[in-house]
Amino acid sequence: MGRQIGTDGPQGPGKPDTAVALARAIDHLPTRQLSDTPVLIAQERELLVRCEAALENLRIAYWAAGKALQVVRDGRLYRATHQTFEAYCNELWDITPQYANQLIRTWKITEKLFELVHGKSNDLETVVSKKLGIAQARELVSLTEEHGIDAAALLYLALIQVKRLSVTSDMVKGAVQALPPEAAGKKKATETAVLAYLSSIEGKITLPPARDPYKALTRATKKLDADTLQAAMEHNPEGTRTMVRELIEALSASVGIEVEIKAAEVSPSA
Repeated sequence: MGRQIGTDGPQGPGKPDTAVALARAIDHLPTRQLSDTPVLIAQERELLVRCEAALENLRIAYWAAGKALQVVRDGRLYRATHQTFEAYCNELWDITPQYANQLIRTWKITEKLFELVHGKSNDLETVVSKKLGIAQARELVSLTEEHGIDAAALLYLALIQVKRLSVTSDMVKGAVQALPPEAAGKKKATETAVLAYLSSIEGKITLPPARDPYKALTRATKKLDADTLQAAMEHNPEGTRTMVRELIEALSASVGIEVEIKAAEVSPSA
């Protein structure tokens, strides 16, 4: 059995620096509930902070592991003890080459996202640390490889700004598939596309609470012009018609306007 990959994830203020320290910080394990009050007592709050620090470290440890594995692979740092990188992963760390490749392909996405949210006045960094496990990061790989890491980071940020801790891997996958190619890497266009996608799966548009809803709607309306719709029709006619119909129905219902949608009559070709 190989050794565990022990790596540091991004740590909050005052949190231990290593996985060993995180584990040792969870001391005096309780064998029962410490109090009967609905609100946690001081001892329980302190213990919860230590436990959640360890859980956050576990969720994003793949960032450092993937970065380390890429350095070892690209620099052939394994050559003193192993003939191949695959043997190094299997024999020393007990991980398959396939999983090592997943770690390598996802770490840059995570690093970019933490760069973007670090030091923000809101709690985006906390949300990212709690939600962006390797399962969600893996869904962003195809977008990264086709349009670049900025495109993937902007899409994930647009999702968590709206859905916060309720973001799921399936949601990330769907948003990636629904993103128009011309919107990739563009902040406003990506946010508009994400809102349209969420509208298509939920029947409503959910706007980030930190924004002015009217201004956000105005920006979205300006982006949804005839050229964009025409490009979407050329890319996916049936999907675009469905999305537009659902968007019209959701918007009209939310503001109390009755709208009857009829299919346009198409003239027979000559």
